[in-house]
Amino acid sequence: MKRFLLLILLFLALMLSAQESDFPEQHKAGFGIGGMVGSVTFGSTTYSQIRLLPELTYWKLGLGFDIDLLIDEEGNIRKEDWDETTDLINKIYYIRYAQKGEPLYAKVGGFTDYSLGHGLIMRDYSNMLLYPSQRNIGAMAGFNLPLPLKPGGEAFTSNVLKNEILAANAHFQPFVLAEIPVLSNMTLGVSAASDRNQYGKYEDRDNDNIPDILDPNPKRKNYVYDLDGDGIFNDSDLDIDGDNVLDSPWVNDYVAENYPALLDSTLAGLLDNQIDPLKFYGKNKDVAIYSVDYDLPLIQKEHFTLGHYAEYAQIKDYGSGFIFPGFYSRFLIFYANLEFRKFTENFLPGFFDNLYEDQRSNIVADSILTKDSILNSVEDSFGWYGSLEANLFNMLVARVAYQDMYGDDLLTGKSLWARASIDPKILPKIHEVCLCYSQTNVPYISYKKLQTPSAQIEGKVSYAISDNVFLIGRYSERYVDLDGNNKIQGKGETLVATTVGVEFWF
Repeated sequence: MKRFLLLILLFLALMLSAQESDFPEQHKAGFGIGGMVGSVTFGSTTYSQIRLLPELTYWKLGLGFDIDLLIDEEGNIRKEDWDETTDLINKIYYIRYAQKGEPLYAKVGGFTDYSLGHGLIMRDYSNMLLYPSQRNIGAMAGFNLPLPLKPGGEAFTSNVLKNEILAANAHFQPFVLAEIPVLSNMTLGVSAASDRNQYGKYEDRDNDNIPDILDPNPKRKNYVYDLDGDGIFNDSDLDIDGDNVLDSPWVNDYVAENYPALLDSTLAGLLDNQIDPLKFYGKNKDVAIYSVDYDLPLIQKEHFTLGHYAEYAQIKDYGSGFIFPGFYSRFLIFYANLEFRKFTENFLPGFFDNLYEDQRSNIVADSILTKDSILNSVEDSFGWYGSLEANLFNMLVARVAYQDMYGDDLLTGKSLWARASIDPKILPKIHEVCLCYSQTNVPYISYKKLQTPSAQIEGKVSYAISDNVFLIGRYSERYVDLDGNNKIQGKGETLVATTVGVEFWF
């Protein structure tokens, strides 16, 4: 309790000492500090949260930190966030030089919607999906050189400490010197992305090739994994996977050493020992995707633009897909695009999407299945993808996107994305209301039942207490079909995170 009161005093002191300024990302130079005081819930555990976001900006440089203190019911700070050297690196919120599109630019930190090309490889990927339970410090650097063919490029990593999810793009304008009408504006690009270790979602802190969540002997402090959710941590559980059969390897060793007769008789038919390192983990399993694309502006007016694009992508050792033709247009407050898609078997568009950090691998029954394993069941398909976005004076921004694919025995191919954000300047005190929902690569879109596999719901409400202080609430649900029955039911298939507190910026 004393520790908690001390942190409150520290927080108040920082608030009083901070100088008033605009949001740190917007002013040219100076010091800003933001943060939050409240509570956050991960699964069934609720913590008191004190989060400080001090930021420094000068010229094109920006530096921010994320000091997040999670405090349990006994007043103790969660040690897992502070017990390793890498935890200190993870306190970096961002490091920025210039802005995307400038001759040289770079950023280190969190990315919420990173995309490549026209989305066949990577669309709205986020390395912040599992934040703050899992922190990723990503990095992105790019260039746009003022040379005749206007060459440019970009490189990206989701985590500078692991460098497992990587992406790169290069582009140029091949006909810019030819002065050919329309074609001189064409941009040609190539892209690639890979996950060098799809099992990387699960930590292995003792480097024994067994993910911590499955490891009966993690040999490290603060071990808190409970695979079957029975309230008994793996290192003390006689039945780690919850199948009512004894399977802890250390149980077998103990009985063999102290009661060999029991092992030969009573326990002989009871121990299934399904916690097998090679079965669950083994060697790294990678996946890689490559693409080529072009973008061709057709009409460019002040209040109206129209353009055409196409893209071809190949998943290594799997299938391929292309977009042709694709069109985009901007008119007044609307932006829309429509494209025809054709995919061979074993191909999924937007493989690296906003849910990828969670879907890259999951425990199903007694195995860990990687995302690329579902490609073997994907049939060839064709269909349409379209989106419509409206921006009404920056007070209401709404976007809906839909993918509708057809094919013989097609088990996936339908996707829906929707987002609405309101900044109601005409309403007193209400600063922001935001709601997002998605269903991706499902057999059909369920409009009556929102809780479906590969779906996600997120919401945020912000209420202005003063010009710089806001009362906020966040809520999110993600759904994982652990038993493979294409339904969301039972313990562990709905992942909930909530945050309630006071957010401030000075």
